[in-house]
Amino acid sequence: MQEAATLRAVELVTVNTSSSPRPVIRFGVFELCLQSRELRKRGMKIKLQGQPVETLVMLLERPGEIITREELQKRLWPADTFVDFEQGLNNAMKRLRAALGDDAETPRFIETLPRRGYRFVGMVNGGFENGSERTAVPDEKPDAREEPAHHLGMRSGVALVSLLGLIVIAILVGLNMHGWRDWFFTQSPKPPIRAFAVLPLANLSGDPEQEYFADGITEALITELGKISRPRVISRQSVMQYKGSKKSLSEIALELNVDALLEGTVERSRGRVRVTVHLDRVAPESQIWTGQYNRNIREALGLEDEIARAVADEVQIELKPENRPSLAVYRTSNPEAQDQYLQGLYFGSKYTETGMRTAIAHFQAAIEKDRAYAPAYAELSMAYFWLGNPEQGGPSARETMPQAKAAVTKALQLDPSLSRAHLALGLVLLNDAWNWAEAENQYRLALNLNPSCGECHAVYAALLMASGRKDEAVLQTKLAIELDPVSTEYRELLALIAFSSRQYDLAIKQCENLNSQNSAIIVGLSYAQKSMYPKAISNLERAIDQSRRQTLNLGYLAQVYGLAGRKNETRKIVAELKEKSLHQYIFPSTFANAYLGLGQKEKALTWLERAYDEKDPWLFYLKIWPPLDSLRSEPRFQALLLRVNLTQ
Repeated sequence: MQEAATLRAVELVTVNTSSSPRPVIRFGVFELCLQSRELRKRGMKIKLQGQPVETLVMLLERPGEIITREELQKRLWPADTFVDFEQGLNNAMKRLRAALGDDAETPRFIETLPRRGYRFVGMVNGGFENGSERTAVPDEKPDAREEPAHHLGMRSGVALVSLLGLIVIAILVGLNMHGWRDWFFTQSPKPPIRAFAVLPLANLSGDPEQEYFADGITEALITELGKISRPRVISRQSVMQYKGSKKSLSEIALELNVDALLEGTVERSRGRVRVTVHLDRVAPESQIWTGQYNRNIREALGLEDEIARAVADEVQIELKPENRPSLAVYRTSNPEAQDQYLQGLYFGSKYTETGMRTAIAHFQAAIEKDRAYAPAYAELSMAYFWLGNPEQGGPSARETMPQAKAAVTKALQLDPSLSRAHLALGLVLLNDAWNWAEAENQYRLALNLNPSCGECHAVYAALLMASGRKDEAVLQTKLAIELDPVSTEYRELLALIAFSSRQYDLAIKQCENLNSQNSAIIVGLSYAQKSMYPKAISNLERAIDQSRRQTLNLGYLAQVYGLAGRKNETRKIVAELKEKSLHQYIFPSTFANAYLGLGQKEKALTWLERAYDEKDPWLFYLKIWPPLDSLRSEPRFQALLLRVNLTQ
């Protein structure tokens, strides 16, 4: 075996002494294999694909000659290709020069001839497989027959020494003495990609109304890539904050704590879609992969799945067995259904009553176009759930839960592998039936199907918090923060866990620098529990101003006013809430909080019982909410805990 290894090492060392032509062109420190289209720099492979590498091939086929823009267009962009040729060529040349480290102003390899084309000006000292070699030799040497004899002897001696040296090296390598074989043939791998982010794809359609399409493709791509177990993929909430950002890629990568970034553009025009994307490593800076996809609108329906697979291959992601056959869920074959679905995602991300109602209309329209569109049913369920959330100021959860339940049931009938459907089912089970165990099971299923779902981790953390499982809740919240590092929502959740665990100083500290409405509420309530009422009221009043007197926050302020002895202010807020209830739905828990400020426990309990009847989502906090501590010994409160399947 050692002998075979030695012979193989000799073969490896001496392979280049063969005079047979090979399909490799060498220039500078680079070499390009024509057969595989692989570009290497000092033996290291450089990621260059598509038009950039084909442009390089054309230039190297005719070094020193002008390759016109028209020639490049005919060869690389056929007449029936939907593409802006000028922009496409400029982008291809930009990526090519970046790979070669070349400069258009002072070119070492590629010279630009304005309005005409390009010319390869570097020295080419390799050849073509067909034998038509183009070898640049600085000075022609005299014929060997005319050399003096002592020169010939010297040449022979040098050749003999070189040959002996090669043999010695080959033996050492073959026997792996002192680790020489490892030193020769083991390249230090680049650090693995532990996390990457999909930045918002830029809308190049020239129509602001097409923003939903670019954002929808971005979200769908994040969802597809999130199904893989590693590396982690940053969730939508964080990346959308960089839409239109002027920050450099390195700054964004640092803030998101990622090793690579996927960015690109989307253009839709005249029934065609073009998506251009590239994946870049941050340190060391290098382009890992680039791709351009030109499709008619019907062919573009599964494009995010195609791109996700390409990215997965490039970063060598190991797919989980259950995801190996198909990354994608069911894809509609109806372009109009997909368009309505993407608009639903766009409006649903705004988390307002108007946004949710608009999203619902679009998801319903998508379903009308395609009755088997499982993702549309899942998102319809989520939109109905959040429409009934107390922070939206919309209808009661009792009104929205039946629609949410029906939609998610249909989604899972069509596709049991849909992560968002399991997330939606968990939310519905908890709010509709207070089924904590099955809700937790659904959240776990959602995370198994999409490990990079920050929202899934956060919702699961909230369930754990409400159940009194603080340490597990903190762990899940930190996982959510890793996936959404610039989002304030999950940091607020971390502070809320501290507040619900009676760690008021920690809650206040964790809200530092968040400067948000929810963080002001948490800080205010924490100071109230410490009986530091002036600071409590100051923070709560700030939150009221930020939320434009949102009713849930008014209930908190009314309670603290009362605890601080300012019961007249409490009564004024109660009157304001009653007036508002004539025109909009107000969750019963809001009145319960207000009446606790007046010390009216029986009225507070009556409103909490009404909250149960109306499926008020705020009852989620019943077991762990510190401001309810004065009610915990009451039999009515204990009975209410049992009705929501909780125990003290």
